[in-house]
Amino acid sequence: MGQLPFSTKEIKQGRALILSSGSKTSGVVALPSVDRSRLWRTDRPEMGDKTGENYNKESFERALAAFYACEKLQVEDFNIKTLVPSGAYFCSVIHRVALKFRRSAEANLESGHYVIKDLMPAAAELGSSEKQMFEQVLPAMSKVLEKAPSDLVDHKLNADCLLAEVSPGKEVYILEDLGALGYVTLDRFQGLDLEDAKLCLRKIAQFHGASMVLRQEQLSLVEQLPPSAYSKGITDPIIRGIMFDATEFAANLFAGELPQISKKMKAQIPDAYSRRMQEAVDPKPSAFNVVVHGDVWLNNIMVNRATKRAVLLDFQNCFWGSPAIDLHFFFHTSLQQDLLLHQKDELLQYYFDALTETLGLCGFTGSKPTFEQLKAEWQRCLFYGYMSVTCELPTCCASAEASEGFNCLSFADSEKMRIRRRLLFENERVRQTIRASLVHFDQQGILETP
Repeated sequence: MGQLPFSTKEIKQGRALILSSGSKTSGVVALPSVDRSRLWRTDRPEMGDKTGENYNKESFERALAAFYACEKLQVEDFNIKTLVPSGAYFCSVIHRVALKFRRSAEANLESGHYVIKDLMPAAAELGSSEKQMFEQVLPAMSKVLEKAPSDLVDHKLNADCLLAEVSPGKEVYILEDLGALGYVTLDRFQGLDLEDAKLCLRKIAQFHGASMVLRQEQLSLVEQLPPSAYSKGITDPIIRGIMFDATEFAANLFAGELPQISKKMKAQIPDAYSRRMQEAVDPKPSAFNVVVHGDVWLNNIMVNRATKRAVLLDFQNCFWGSPAIDLHFFFHTSLQQDLLLHQKDELLQYYFDALTETLGLCGFTGSKPTFEQLKAEWQRCLFYGYMSVTCELPTCCASAEASEGFNCLSFADSEKMRIRRRLLFENERVRQTIRASLVHFDQQGILETP
């Protein structure tokens, strides 16, 4: 087997790195009726398949034969390089695959580069919207964009998916290699500058706009999406570990500098905190709603600098709700501090202009949102920004040392997480951004407990 055309350093740059084969075929192909146990072994250890040994020649032949509609397709050679969950990849095991195949015995030899995203059982058991997004929602949203005039030149929302396979405690996806199309990951340690932030926001706006048109055209399809994981409060141990423990740690860390704010933060845990999160993700009071990505930060976006285009990755947490949910998460995890503090309004306006442009070009016939409504939603969902910066930003910026051995099960061990969080908060960007944000949130009144 030949060497893979990428380095270990490359695959450590994103939580959900999706890379592509260059195929122009889109959508998800369901495999024909076969013995699935022969295709993807289910006797995986608790941590998932960390070596790629569960995948073999027959696995890829069946998947590619279905995708390319070539029953006689043969894989002649393949190589797998695996990234064990660590830091930015803490919910999945990522396998990157280079292979050679023929569509028939007489056909020319072709090369393909793919990614296998293998959710850890602990994450898969929480449930996910990703299979539904890849099989139904994303193809329909792409068709909405493709119907638009040539003014909207960037129609691609996501990596093509060759296979989406879900069973109890297991989710596996084979995705195209966007790297072959010139897409690259962004710097999660430094955060986004103005140019890259706008590039990403334009894609988020297109995603949101296409979803609004889709709901208008196919209401039942959008209504099948599950609600937010926070719609009934924060009860899952992993989520509690992420949110409550992280918030308390941050409160203790800044207790000397911000004693009153620290007390307010602790007073909200757990009941007021859980209630505020429920309120933020509830679509009923929202001025307008979209399909929320649910995890839209810079590592779940890849960009092509030559064409100035972007695509979104990871659709595990999609639901119908306020666009401010995605905006808060993106702003508070992905922007450089100066942009977050001083150019927020400019970036919100840029997003809004891209959203209304998408709605207009794609034939939206409903009442178009106003910028005042968007700002009102930003304010209504401000607690989600508080959660994002205190709980998610430290993990998003995790150093190599802090990431070592880090996965979704780590949050269940509170003592180990306290040690790890000390490393996470040693990051100067993290400390400065959280401190400045806490002062702002306190001024806005969201740290009060009614």
